[in-house]
Amino acid sequence: MITVDEQTISRLERVLAAPFEIDDARTLARVIGGALTSENVYAEQIPLAAEDFRDGLLMAFEERILIPVRGRGSGSSWEDRLLRFTPAEMFFMPHVARIFFENAAQTGVMDAEAAVRAVLSHHPARHVDQAVAFLKKMKPHADSCVAEGGLMVEVAKKAGITTDVHDIVDACVIGGIMSPCTRGFATQGFAWYEFHPCIYWDPQFG
Repeated sequence: MITVDEQTISRLERVLAAPFEIDDARTLARVIGGALTSENVYAEQIPLAAEDFRDGLLMAFEERILIPVRGRGSGSSWEDRLLRFTPAEMFFMPHVARIFFENAAQTGVMDAEAAVRAVLSHHPARHVDQAVAFLKKMKPHADSCVAEGGLMVEVAKKAGITTDVHDIVDACVIGGIMSPCTRGFATQGFAWYEFHPCIYWDPQFG
């Protein structure tokens, strides 16, 4: 089990207390504190009490904080990952979440825009500005952090986003800001995407 500095846990807990109940915030703070110590983390390394192990991992997966490395077939989407409650299960944290929580662990505040900009920093400044504006405009339309591709195009058009939405989406998927949905909607013939919850926990982002 990884030992995490209690000040780090306290700062993370303070940030998580806004979107979560205090007990859940405490549990997730320990999960995140352990996961930030390396690129990938095994379940047995996460500093959770035995009685919190299953609920903590499940909550971290549902909030897309920890994503199992193993998945169903060759799919790379978050929803295609298979959660197993075993000590040897390996997880990773999506890039935007890692930046978001690294900043929160140091400052004790959430800053979704800073995390998004850091993840997309290798793109031209205008592309980053347009992506940030697009993500903010999508906030009220992302029901349970999920939205359909056609709606995304319409929202971008009405918001005056001139960068191709497909280019924004591609960059966001690579950066762990979004993930394609591969199950549940396929029969409807639409493309759906899941936005990482952490970017919409911040009330200043949007």
